[in-house]
Amino acid sequence: MPEPRELRNLVPFEVLAVVAIAVLPLPEQVPVALPLLVAGSLSRWVRGRSWADLARGPAAGATAGALAGAFALAAALLAGAPVIESLVQRAVEWSAHPLVRGNASMLVMFAVYVVATAVSTELALRGWIVERVLELSPGPPVLPVLVGAIAEALVTPGDLAARLGGGLFGVGLGWIYAAGGRNLLAPICARVVFELGVVLLEALRVIG
Repeated sequence: MPEPRELRNLVPFEVLAVVAIAVLPLPEQVPVALPLLVAGSLSRWVRGRSWADLARGPAAGATAGALAGAFALAAALLAGAPVIESLVQRAVEWSAHPLVRGNASMLVMFAVYVVATAVSTELALRGWIVERVLELSPGPPVLPVLVGAIAEALVTPGDLAARLGGGLFGVGLGWIYAAGGRNLLAPICARVVFELGVVLLEALRVIG
């Protein structure tokens, strides 16, 4: 059933919300996932939707997502980082939580923070932005995946290398979401495994 016109009229405001969150400065203690999650929750609430609607599909989807996250981390370390470094002529800076190096208690604390942020980010980017474009543009999910990747690049903190990496990561997560029957558990597990892997490697001083 086509979406009512009054709800389709919300789209410009949703786009504006994403752009505003991406460009407006936020306090250092506030992860960008938080305002994105608030905006996405409001959008879904207005349209009579809940996040629980997207937690569907077999548990195998979550396992596949976790394996994809581990593969993505290996690919990023071995292939992605060198390519991006050659494009921007500078080293990729992986370090996001330097306090975890050699500190087990800080590792546990930041692991909890990383999981919460990863879940919030996927709810907002795949569960709201990609899902919204899928609802409005039936057919192959190329456009929704690209829109989600662009949003990922916009909200990724850091320099051009970080944003390029974020965009590529967003393409992969969007494809996992769309190809997995729009099961949000798969990209959530992929992101959690990837980002926890980065924190663990940082704690072990493998990356910096």
